[in-house]
This record gives sequence, C-alpha cells and structure tokens, in this order.
Amino acid sequence: MTARYTIPLIVVGSLFVVWGLFGLVDIRNTPYHGFINSSDYTIVEVEEGSPAAAAGLKVGDRIITFSGIPVEDSRAFTRMSRPEIGETRVLVVEEGVETTLPAGEAESVSREVELTFGTLPVRVVALTWAAFIIGLCFIGFGLLAYIKTPSRPAMLLALTGLCIGIGLVGGPYIGSYALRAIVETITLLLLLFGFATLLHCLMEFPKPKAVLRRRHATKVLYAPAVLTALFSLWLTVIVPRGTSTLNTVVNTIYGIFVVLYFGLALVALIHSFVKATRDERSSYGLNLLLAGVIIGLLPTIIEALVTVVAPRVIMPGSDFLFMTAVLIPITMALAIMKVEAAPAAEPAPVM
Repeated sequence: MTARYTIPLIVVGSLFVVWGLFGLVDIRNTPYHGFINSSDYTIVEVEEGSPAAAAGLKVGDRIITFSGIPVEDSRAFTRMSRPEIGETRVLVVEEGVETTLPAGEAESVSREVELTFGTLPVRVVALTWAAFIIGLCFIGFGLLAYIKTPSRPAMLLALTGLCIGIGLVGGPYIGSYALRAIVETITLLLLLFGFATLLHCLMEFPKPKAVLRRRHATKVLYAPAVLTALFSLWLTVIVPRGTSTLNTVVNTIYGIFVVLYFGLALVALIHSFVKATRDERSSYGLNLLLAGVIIGLLPTIIEALVTVVAPRVIMPGSDFLFMTAVLIPITMALAIMKVEAAPAAEPAPVM
C-alpha cells in the first residue's frame, strides 16, 4: 500500500491544528463560572473561590432559569450568546432544602443569584493546553505512522488521530448560532467515528482478526457509530426540550458508546497479545502497545461507566483523567512503524 492520501491527510491535519491554535488565542475571552451541574440541572460541585461560590451557589441548588430563560428551553438556551468576562447574569435556583407547610406539603425555596463571570483559572488554562498537546499527538503520530509505514492499520490510525484530535485541540468561539451548531456537530461526528476507527485499527493490527472476514463485519463494526451520529444529528436539528429525562438518556447513550468502543478496543488488543508468540510480541511492539492502550483507555472507560451508573458522582481528579490518552497514539504509532511495510505473504488472521 502506498501513501497516496498523504497530502490530503496532512492538509486536513494542518487545518485542525490551526483551528485549535485559534481556540488557544480565544482562552483570554473565555468566561468562567466555576460550577458543575447534573442532567437535572442540580449543582453537584462548586469550586472554592470561583464566581459561583462568590455568588452564593451551593451544592444541591437546582437551576431553574438562566438570564430569564428556562434551562429546559433548549432552543432559546443554545442560541444565547457567550457571556463576556465581567458580565453579570441572573440565575433562579431552587434550594436543596425544602420547607414544610402547615398542611404537611413540601415547598422548594427559590432565590435569585447574580453570577459575575470571571477569567479562566490557571488550572483550566493548563488543562486546555494539555488537551491541545494531546490532540497534536493524536494527529501527528497518526500521520507519522502512515507516512513511514503506509499500511491499512496505519491508515486507520491516521484517521483515528484526525477524528479524535479535532475533539481535543478545540477551537474558537463562533458568534453565529447556525455556524456554531454546524462546526460543533461536525466535530462531534468526527469524534464518534474516531472511536470506531480506533477499534478497527486494533482489529487489523498486528494481524487482521478472522471476524473481519465475515460478511458485513465492517458494517457491524461501524453501526453503533452511525446510529449514535444519527441520534446526534436529530438532537441538533430538532433541538428537543432539555428535560432531565432526555439529558439522562443522552448521557447514558454517549457513556455506553464510549464503554462499548473503548472496551472492545481493549479486548481486541488483549486478544492479539494472548495469541501472539513471545517473538511476535517483541517484533510487533505488543508489550509497549498493550501497556500504553490500557493506561490510555481505562480511566476514560471507568469515568464513562460512572457517568452511566451514578451520573451525580464526580470522580476524584476527573479533570485530569483524559491526559493518559496521550499514550494511545504514541504507542500505537511506534508499534505500527516497528513493523515494516506489508509482507509479501498475507498474514494469517488471528482466530
């Protein structure tokens, strides 16, 4: 296989990197509020010293309206412009503690909160830079593997790097709602298919799995990504009311999607490792690859499982879990480049 797609892939990768650089420049304009809410708009974390803490928001408060717009009104809410740094917006929240009326009925206490947005703290800025660098690694090492060893697995790794990389490098804020929705949707769709190509790559490397020779195997492999992509498009076009039930369903679907593809990717790699001989593990770089992929994927899989099972639970250090993913493109590229260009004889599929 020749590297016939080198130039188009490099051009696309370069555009993604430039887009991410614009996003880094936009950091200085990105507002910060300092709280996290669950799918039912209940605040589950307020960072100490943040604008949210200064405004008096507390864990257990449930957001009802934001700048006069009900949070469940997705159409109006998603069309709101991004707050300016220093701008104050009013939230109406229901307090977590209920009062009991004389008749024995419970009544939630609501109050208005004036939230003044601040600049991003150093920790968030550092995490943004870290995500950008990890995105660069996905894009760069994927392209490097394809240029050095233009094989089918290398091509799949290059596509994986581009698709997942664009989701990590980020981008600048877009004022136009229509254009913003288009860019965000395309980014999400690419990210979804990046998960599928990652699994496909590990199904092909170091030897293609026998299951890939079955009829419609490739279609089945990409089917969950296609269905999730269609669901995402439906959300973008229809913009249904953002009820807590819908939000829970959406989070569950995406959580299961991550667990499915990343879990199967781990299974595929472990299967290759078990079936390989000691010499093959060394020649294919499977020892390093297995360690890198396990460390890279496992934290994300665990976090996705927690999101599905206990959506209000925030894992300690959850902001940093994605950073282990940097090992995935590096170890996969090193393993693929370690194997010279496709051998003359077709390798026997792994059973």
